[in-house]
Amino acid sequence: MKKIISTLFLFGMLLSAGMLSAQQLTQAKMKAINSDNVTTFKKQFAPGDYNKCFTIGNESYSPLGFSSLYGSKNIIKFLLDNKVDINKKCNNKTPLDLAETGKGEETAKYLMQRGAVKN
Repeated sequence: MKKIISTLFLFGMLLSAGMLSAQQLTQAKMKAINSDNVTTFKKQFAPGDYNKCFTIGNESYSPLGFSSLYGSKNIIKFLLDNKVDINKKCNNKTPLDLAETGKGEETAKYLMQRGAVKN
């Protein structure tokens, strides 16, 4: 009986550790970023999440990276004003790399004005 309880406890710990390390960018979080509404964003992301990488399938994005990809200007400004790492790499891509891939030139220029470094 003790072995079963110990095994279940260990399995539960391993399962919860796996969930903590691989955070998904949920539909609600993606919608919050795409809304470009800071109030909506703050309801989905805790301040401790601002510099984390979140997975979507095989890709990984920080909130700033995903915002840069889609040109969410208000969220980008909010995150930078809250001291996120402007050069944070997720899947070896910075927010500047993603801005250049996505919605573009204006977002990339803004990131460089705020201190983003081109690789």
